[in-house]
Amino acid sequence: MDPKYKDTIVVNAGDTFRLEADVHGKPLPAIKWYKGDKELEETARYEIKNTDFSALIIVKDAIRVDGGQYILEASNVAGTKTVPVNVKVLDRPGPPEGPVQVTGVTAEKCSLAWAPPLHDGGSDISHYIVEKRETSRLAWTVVASEVLPTMLKVTKLLEGNEYIFRIMAVNKYGVGEPLESVPVMMKNPFVVPGPPKALEITNITKDSMTVCWNRPDSDGGSEIIGYIVEKRDRAGIRWIKCNKRRITDLRLRVTGLAEDHEYEFRVSAENAAGVGEPSQVSPYFKACDPIFKPGPPTNAHVVDTTKSSVTLGWSKPIYDGGCEIQGYLVEICKADEDEWSLVTPQTGVRATRFEITKLVEHQEYKLRVCALNKVGVGEAASVPGTIKPEDKLEAPELDIDSELRKGIVVRAGGSARIHIPFRGRPTPDITWSREEGEFTDKVQIDKGINYTQLSIDNCDRNDAGKYILMLENSSGSKSAFVTVKVLDTPGPPQNLVVKDIKKDSAVLSWEPPIIDGGAKVKNYVIDKRESTRKAFANVSAKCGKTSFRVENLTEGAIYYFRVMAENEFGIGVPAETTDAVKASEPPLPPGKVTLTDVTQRSASLTWEKPEHDGGSRILGYIVEMLPKGTEKWSVVSETKTCTAVVSGLSPGQEYQFHVIAYNEKGKSDPRALGVPVIAEDLTIAPKTFALEADIHGKPIPDIAWSKDGKDLEEATARMEIKSTIQKTTLTVKDCVRVDGGHYTLNLRNVGGTKSIPITVKVLDRPGPPEGPLKVTGVTAEKCYLAWSPPLHDGGSSISHYIIEKRETSRLSWTQVATDVQALNHKVTRLLAGNEYIFRVMAVNKYGTGEPLESEPVVARNPYKPPGPPSTPEVSAITKDSMVVTWGRPEDNGGAEIEGYILEKRDKDGVRWTKCNKKSLTDLRFRVTGLSDGHFYEFRVSAENAAGIGEPSEPSVFYRACDVLYPPGPPSNPKVTDTSRSSVSLAWSKPIYDGGAPVKGYIVEAKEAAADEWTTCTPPTGLQAKQFTVTKLKENQEYNFRICAINSEGVGEPATIPGTVIAADKIEPPEIELDADLRKVVTVRASGTLRLFVTIKGRPEPEVKWEKAEGTISDRAQIEVTSSYTMLVIDNVNRFDSGRYNLTLENNSGKKSAFVNVRVLDTPSAPINLTIREVKKDFVTLAWEPPLIDEMQTKGSIKWSACTQVKTLEATITGLSMGEEYSFRVIAINEKGKSDPRELGVPVVAKDIEIQPSAELLFNTFTVKAGDDLKIEVPFRGRPLPSISWKKDGNPLKETTRVNVQTSKTSTSLFIKEASNEDLGHYELHLSNTAGSSTASLTVVVLDRPGPPLDVHIDEVTTPGPPSTPWVTNVTRESITVGWHEPVTNGGSAVIGYHLEMKDRNSILWQKANKTLIRTTHFKVTTISAGLIYEFRVYAENAAGIGKASHPSDPVLAIDACGMYSPEDKEAQPLK
Repeated sequence: MDPKYKDTIVVNAGDTFRLEADVHGKPLPAIKWYKGDKELEETARYEIKNTDFSALIIVKDAIRVDGGQYILEASNVAGTKTVPVNVKVLDRPGPPEGPVQVTGVTAEKCSLAWAPPLHDGGSDISHYIVEKRETSRLAWTVVASEVLPTMLKVTKLLEGNEYIFRIMAVNKYGVGEPLESVPVMMKNPFVVPGPPKALEITNITKDSMTVCWNRPDSDGGSEIIGYIVEKRDRAGIRWIKCNKRRITDLRLRVTGLAEDHEYEFRVSAENAAGVGEPSQVSPYFKACDPIFKPGPPTNAHVVDTTKSSVTLGWSKPIYDGGCEIQGYLVEICKADEDEWSLVTPQTGVRATRFEITKLVEHQEYKLRVCALNKVGVGEAASVPGTIKPEDKLEAPELDIDSELRKGIVVRAGGSARIHIPFRGRPTPDITWSREEGEFTDKVQIDKGINYTQLSIDNCDRNDAGKYILMLENSSGSKSAFVTVKVLDTPGPPQNLVVKDIKKDSAVLSWEPPIIDGGAKVKNYVIDKRESTRKAFANVSAKCGKTSFRVENLTEGAIYYFRVMAENEFGIGVPAETTDAVKASEPPLPPGKVTLTDVTQRSASLTWEKPEHDGGSRILGYIVEMLPKGTEKWSVVSETKTCTAVVSGLSPGQEYQFHVIAYNEKGKSDPRALGVPVIAEDLTIAPKTFALEADIHGKPIPDIAWSKDGKDLEEATARMEIKSTIQKTTLTVKDCVRVDGGHYTLNLRNVGGTKSIPITVKVLDRPGPPEGPLKVTGVTAEKCYLAWSPPLHDGGSSISHYIIEKRETSRLSWTQVATDVQALNHKVTRLLAGNEYIFRVMAVNKYGTGEPLESEPVVARNPYKPPGPPSTPEVSAITKDSMVVTWGRPEDNGGAEIEGYILEKRDKDGVRWTKCNKKSLTDLRFRVTGLSDGHFYEFRVSAENAAGIGEPSEPSVFYRACDVLYPPGPPSNPKVTDTSRSSVSLAWSKPIYDGGAPVKGYIVEAKEAAADEWTTCTPPTGLQAKQFTVTKLKENQEYNFRICAINSEGVGEPATIPGTVIAADKIEPPEIELDADLRKVVTVRASGTLRLFVTIKGRPEPEVKWEKAEGTISDRAQIEVTSSYTMLVIDNVNRFDSGRYNLTLENNSGKKSAFVNVRVLDTPSAPINLTIREVKKDFVTLAWEPPLIDEMQTKGSIKWSACTQVKTLEATITGLSMGEEYSFRVIAINEKGKSDPRELGVPVVAKDIEIQPSAELLFNTFTVKAGDDLKIEVPFRGRPLPSISWKKDGNPLKETTRVNVQTSKTSTSLFIKEASNEDLGHYELHLSNTAGSSTASLTVVVLDRPGPPLDVHIDEVTTPGPPSTPWVTNVTRESITVGWHEPVTNGGSAVIGYHLEMKDRNSILWQKANKTLIRTTHFKVTTISAGLIYEFRVYAENAAGIGKASHPSDPVLAIDACGMYSPEDKEAQPLK
């Protein structure tokens, strides 16, 4: 065969192709053609022409199915030969493989699936086209034209209609044949659910009810997705939906009900098919709270006891039965009896506290409390355990207000009050102290039965600090502290030192002041003073660091320096240098150093003086030595001359030396000796020494030798004394360490006595240290050793000591330390219970000496773990915390208690848990993090150095809950003012509010000599914390007290200390300058100057304003009241600048202050006027003018500067209203000023009026029902217009849901949860003096439609056929078709057209448009060149698609010149 048949043969559809081959074989083979596995036979299109030696097949008009594999088979008796040939026919694809699977059918959607075509037409399938047709119609409509996968979800189907779907594959050669589905009916496979069952209403209150129900019997074949609950008021007619969101639970709490209204309910279920029938309607239920007897009071407990009374406290019941508690009943009974007695009135008591009196001391009682409401007496709450009337001891307790805990901040000159209430029985001793030292004389301390107060008047920085209060009685002690911060100038800087002193400079260094005056130190001020002057001169006023180099000092001069800290309140107290500082520096190094002598033990050095002494006299020289092999220089000599002898050298050792000069400013750099020095070792230790002496005297003197004060015998084994008339010799052989010491030769005769001392040093190892070896501080694992130096050091200093230890049960010694420098040592890592002996040996350079041993010591602790503390007691109980207190253990185990461990156990639990993370040193602890309503017990263990001891007995169980009491006394009561007939009081809220909010305060007063108190305030109290008591007698002494009120009653009073006299108060004048007045006050020319100053003083002071530079302007107006004074000057000019002094004076004193004022006015002259150049006939002047704008008032000829700018615009302020002004502008550069440019027209200073207008972006606003809508409308207008809104012609009613908010630039309409009642026409009205305007807008609410109105039926049919279409333009790629509207539209307007086309040789019409055609012409682009096409049109209205038009004339798709049809037919748009 031709080699081309080895590749696939590609053939276009409609072409003819040939397959041929030469055949050989003997005998002649039989020839057959196969396609696939079927033998081919001749047909109209298949022509087989085989001969003996060739095979040929001809396929005519190839179509898609002609593609595939062709096989040529030749066979004879010798065998068979086959040759395959692959043929691909390029054509449109075949139909997709069926069947079409239609699944997931509902009322409006379904899912389609299919398989790819068996024949793809020789090209990949690019996509699929899916169309649908109702079985009642013939026309197909496109569902999707670009489907890539072999599945599609079809939506927007009409319920109840029957559809057929078809799918066509598309490749690059065109659209293939369709695959159709079976007819499918659109309907849901399920229905709506049935009604829910068993509707029940529970948990009824005055504003809510709980609706419960069961699932419906039938879910309609689809899962229930939620429920809808509706309510109807008996007084209404409409059912209202209760739930905004879908409910999946079988219950709903319906809230927002109206009290005492009756409601009925119904419930509907919802599934995918919709909302089902509602349930049966419930009976009517009334919205009201149920009423029962109250529950038991909570936290019943004993508040206090005496020997004849018990005070009982409790809290209100958790459940009040649904109505107000009217009172409480308290009952008592002896512990051994069962008969209860009522001790309160039958109607009960309102308070939650009651004192039971006339009880028998030490008799045990049981107590219980019941609550009472209008239904009756509730359940009783018993006080746990039994109670004995006995006097109670109470450790001191104090509660500091949270504000007081933060500390007190007071300005310098102000007053500080620390008022602390306390309690304790017996009354505790009060001790105030200050952490920083003693109190100042200004501190006053008041002590009361239940409070103490520390007062400081006229505070200054020295009063700042931590003030500590200690309370102590026989039951214990308690301390607290309050920090006082005084806002003042800073204290002196600390540790001022002068360092790095040079001949012309010095560096000062200091630390920040301890007292910063309550404000951050901004900078430091440095001054200097020469010793010959009395005044300090400033060096720097803006030093931001804590060091400063003072430059430009005079060499040799003596200076004093001082440094002051500055904060926002001013410059503080200075810190001065105590010693004078000389402006000098360390000297230069000494001159040349020379070695003059050297021995085995010493070296002699000389040197020259430094060239310069640094400006201060040389005080001396220091010689330092560096032995070879070390790195540290050591001082070996100090001298004031230029020579030195260094002794104590080691023989044979090599040394380096250098010399340093020093004066009062420090040391110079060292000057070194040029060469190293070797100390030659010439010393030989003698074994025998002899002491010889020549003697003279008449008569011959008696000779006696002594050592260390003891006479020596004539002779010993090692010692020999030989004496003659003229000589005596003491010889010691084989000398040892003890032979060293002080020898004395004593000569005596009748003529007198002569003593000659001789010192002998024997070089040897040292003796034993001096004993005894003391062992102290013995514990189970450590001890302390101490000893004294040896009496004999062996002629060399002791370098260190060696310590060893040995257990008495062993013979070997082990080292403890080998290089101990001190005479004591701490020995650790001992084994508990073992017995040890310790020994110490001294070491010098000749070796280790004899040891000193200790007595045996047993390593054991001298103490044991402590005993158990006392049983814990609990107080200050709240819902999440309790304060636990306990007593010290009776036995501390012999060691100091280091801390305590507190544990708690919940009554519902089994484990003890630790309450404190850190060790407790106090005997009390606030336990936090408790669970409300739970019961807890506590136990405590003590810990010392031996460990943790046994825990205490557990406490009784205590319940964590809040307790309500009457409030404590108000804090810090004080008198703020007095007059001849009134006294003004002020106070702060109580530190303890009793657990309930304070409702008010009661003020009581009485004359000092009277006993009866009079209430000055209303019985219900007053809300404020200040009150003025009036109608008092002049000069009469009064006492005052204040009580707080809460829901539990009136608390204990806080009494004003001492008596108060009703008399006019005398107060020296005070001036309070605002912060802006402390700076320079700046005002523009022609503006108004206002100086407003707050003043005080009793009697009212005389006020005097003055101007320091002259008299105050005649335009000035001065206003004076009892609390302020104001100076006002209108139309100011430059002459009003200056310093204004204010003076206040009354018979109590005098006070002054000043304010600096600067007026920005036209300049008086150019600045920096200079003569630059002078010649014989001219002079050149130069000056610096500002860049200025100028203005001129009408009627004035003078231009005045009004502003300076660097931009191309300026705003001129300070104009007079109604005045006419002219303006001009002058430009200036480095060469000078330009000519002025004047504004063309004068300007009248008046407000511009602008008619109001609103800027609406849209006229219609749409919102979904239930959503929020905000419409913001910007507006403009001058003056600011007034705003009003209308809805549908009526003023808009604002509610909690609909409201309006307006600012200076916009107004906003807010609609929350929009509903149908919000839709309508809104109008916005704006008006001002310039006019008015109106803006209209419409609000549309998107909601479910209401019921149709005026329903009537019109007969509507599908439209008639359009006119016969015609062709208006033809090319190879497109044909444009036009037509006319149908004669009849079927009673409904035509909404569009559908265009179909077909090949003239085909019977199948295909749709030409993908979307509805809105006009009466259409350009068809899906054509093939050279084919002949026909077209027809359908019209569509609301009833559907009408009949087709007559087909158009056939048209050939070829390029044509101009219009295809000569007829003048224009395409018409839809009407």
